[in-house]
Amino acid sequence: MRLTVTRSAGKAFSARSLLRVIAALLLAVALAACATRPHVVAHGFTFDGWDDHWYPQITVLEYAYGDKYHMTRKKNENGLPPGTSVFGDMPVAKFLYVRWRLKATGQTFEERVDLRDRLPADLSGHDITFVIDGSQLYVFVVTPEQIKVRLTKRPLKTWWSTHRVSYEIFPAVRSPDRTHLGEAAPWAPASREH
Repeated sequence: MRLTVTRSAGKAFSARSLLRVIAALLLAVALAACATRPHVVAHGFTFDGWDDHWYPQITVLEYAYGDKYHMTRKKNENGLPPGTSVFGDMPVAKFLYVRWRLKATGQTFEERVDLRDRLPADLSGHDITFVIDGSQLYVFVVTPEQIKVRLTKRPLKTWWSTHRVSYEIFPAVRSPDRTHLGEAAPWAPASREH
């Protein structure tokens, strides 16, 4: 017995043809979903104005580590807490946006850092953090690698650099000893189109 489905125009489709069309549509939907899904990795986004000594002189008004995860975005014109810490499976952000105000002058600054060519190819176990120094934003990648002897003086502006290997990725790409890494960064630039 052969099953046929007819259209109003009088042409007949076999069940096999109909299944092929449905399979092609499902494949197209699956591919589209994969193309728009963000790259998710277990890593952290954190900042600490107390330990990095920029709070209470500076008030963070807004931050966004990408736009794919609500836990890494906050905004309040009256000011936000001077620190946060989020770690777990989350999308690797393409940008970091920070807006802040200097309490002494009331001046407001903002910076949007394109992270696509500044992050390591494998961000697993790493943290992204920032430090504010007046009108300048500094962004760091903190690796999971512990420094063998805890340092008494931080080599970079972030407190993390006293006990974990860290790299400045904005405004310049620099190692813990403050040398400019440029293209010789300890990771290959990871331009992602996820």
